[in-house]
Amino acid sequence: MSDSINSKSVPRSVLIFGAAGHIGRPLADFLQREAPQIQLRLVSSNAERVGALRRDFPFAEVVFANYFDLPSLESAAQGMEGFFVNAPGGTDERPAMTHLVAALKKAGTAVHVLRTVGLQPEANPRRIPQPVREGKVGLPMQHPIVKQILDESDLPVTYLNLGATFMDNFFWMKEGLTRERKLIWHNRLIPFVDPRDIAEVAGRLFLSDNHRHIGQFHTLNNGHDLMRFSDVAELMSEVFGEKITHDGRKESFLQAYSQQLGPIASELWEFLEYERANEVVWARNDFVERTLGRKPVTVREWLQEHADLLLK
Repeated sequence: MSDSINSKSVPRSVLIFGAAGHIGRPLADFLQREAPQIQLRLVSSNAERVGALRRDFPFAEVVFANYFDLPSLESAAQGMEGFFVNAPGGTDERPAMTHLVAALKKAGTAVHVLRTVGLQPEANPRRIPQPVREGKVGLPMQHPIVKQILDESDLPVTYLNLGATFMDNFFWMKEGLTRERKLIWHNRLIPFVDPRDIAEVAGRLFLSDNHRHIGQFHTLNNGHDLMRFSDVAELMSEVFGEKITHDGRKESFLQAYSQQLGPIASELWEFLEYERANEVVWARNDFVERTLGRKPVTVREWLQEHADLLLK
C-alpha cells in the first residue's frame, strides 16, 4: 500500500472514560453531533453518577467501570473500537493502565486509543524534586508510567499531551476574583487551552482515517497564549473593565486553597515551583489549530464568555 494512502479505520463505537468531566462531556456531544452513527458508551467510575449521565446522554449507553476493578473494565471494553482514556490527578497509574491494557487486549477490538497525559516534553524524571515525586499531584511521575505501559502494549495509542493549563481552572480562582477582584495563583509561565477544544481534537482524531497519528505524542495548546498569571490579571482588567490585581505569594496561595484542597495545596505549590524551574520548555504550537481547521479559543475570548460567572 502506498504510504500516501490513509489506512486507519474510523471506529464504529467509542468508549469515553470520564464522560461527566470537562473533556469527556463535550467529546460525547461532538461525536453525537458530527457522527451520530457511532455507538457511544460512556463510563463513570462513580456509581451515583450513572443515572445522571443516562439522563444527560439519552443517545448513549452508560456503564460503571473502575480502573482498579478489572472485571468492570473488561465488561466496559467488550466490543468497542475507540477508547478515550482520561484519569484524574492522583491516580495510581501502574495498576490502572495495567488493568486497562489487559481489558483492551482481551476485547481485541481496539482500532484507536486516545490517552491524555500532562508532561513537560522530554522532562528527565531524575530532576524532579522529592516533594513533587512523593506528592499526590503526581503527574511528573505517574504519566511517564502511563506512556511506558501503553508503549509496551502495542495498542493503537495516540497521546494527547495537555501541555497547557485549562482555561476553566479560572473557576478555582473565582472566590478571590469575586471577593477582592484579585487573581490568586502562582505566577507560572504556561500556555493555555480550552478543554472544549481538546474534546474536539479528540473527536476529530477518532474520525480521521490518517494512520500516522497512531503512536504519536501530540502536545496541545491554543497556539496563542503563553503568559504568566500576572499577565492574565492585566488581561482580565481589560476584558472586565475593572482593575484585577495578581497575588502570587505562597502564603496567599495556601490561605486561598488549603480549605478547598487540603494538604494537596502545598504539594500543588511545589509542583508549580518545579514547573517554573523548567518553564523554558513551553512553546506555542499549531497542532490544535490544524486539527480543528480553525483558530482555537483564546484566553481573551474565554474570559469574555465567562465574565459574569467569574465575577458574580
